[in-house]
Amino acid sequence: MCADRLSRRGGADQHLLEVIAALSASPVWAVGRVEGVAVPGRVVRLRGLGAGVADERLQGLDALIEAADLIWVQNVMNPVALRRLTATGRAVVVVQDHRVFCPGPGRTLPDATACQRPFGLTNCEMCLPDRGYRERLVSLTGARLDALRAAARVVVLSHYMQDELSAAGVASEVVPPWVEAVDEPVAGDGFVVGGRLVAHKAPEVASEACRLAGAHLSVAGAGRLASALRGEALGWLEAAALRKALKGARALLFPGRWQEPFGILGVEALAVGTPVIVGASGGVNDWADAGCLRVAPGDVAGMSAAVASLQADPRRARALGAEGQAMVRQRFARGPLVARLRRLAEDVADGRSRRAAR
Repeated sequence: MCADRLSRRGGADQHLLEVIAALSASPVWAVGRVEGVAVPGRVVRLRGLGAGVADERLQGLDALIEAADLIWVQNVMNPVALRRLTATGRAVVVVQDHRVFCPGPGRTLPDATACQRPFGLTNCEMCLPDRGYRERLVSLTGARLDALRAAARVVVLSHYMQDELSAAGVASEVVPPWVEAVDEPVAGDGFVVGGRLVAHKAPEVASEACRLAGAHLSVAGAGRLASALRGEALGWLEAAALRKALKGARALLFPGRWQEPFGILGVEALAVGTPVIVGASGGVNDWADAGCLRVAPGDVAGMSAAVASLQADPRRARALGAEGQAMVRQRFARGPLVARLRRLAEDVADGRSRRAAR
């Protein structure tokens, strides 16, 4: 297993740990950095795996590659490492990051609309006005994409990501993360926003929406914008505490101004019967139907109106939560998704690396 980092700080990181646990009891982990996580198996740290640019600090990688029957690659953005890994024909690459097909801010233009054009020196000028910087990022993105085309299989979590990769000439298959639906829906009190509190996630939209609606907001996350948000600061919560916070809320607020690759936090809220008020864009469209109130990304007034409506109507919130929970049980159950990943891994390990058709 090769990844930029070992961590539990986010849905993508947690999902990686669950995937590897489902595929192997004692894997060899080659990682760029380790952030306070103990895992079964052998851990080898190669700093170059954590780099987002061409980095040759990969001593020992070739020996690990030679000994592996299957190479599971997740969030490796160093094109040198990607090229070595995919050239084996035994690499499954999980793509959760725009950086393999977008040099800019997550396929989102400065006016917060979705970018519809392929990346290139001319097309990326609006987001990357400095020509030298733009040239470097366009070249880096192209190198990642070239390496990705050699992978035995490419896996994405959403149909949005599949469409973006297809437009860039890379076939992939969608295997979303699994989430366990538990407990009966209840109409909790207050609202919660969580995850990484950074600009493209737009947590300030949730904060302002709750202020306008006169609603209590709990902030379960960490990041550069944390100190600027109004609300009760819970900090970064581990999985059990986060689930408790979601369960106790009237709704999760899931704003955003970029094209979200998937948005697992929203599914985790629905899994415990808590509805989601979501700025619908990108990969959230794979789950933002049952159990959700949709608003335009960045729409403070729309999110505030949705907050006010659920604050005044706990029965509606509970009904939405039940709808969302039923959808999670049907669409994101663990058993079928783990079985798909195991079949994929077995195919690659056995040399049957033809990519599945969409």
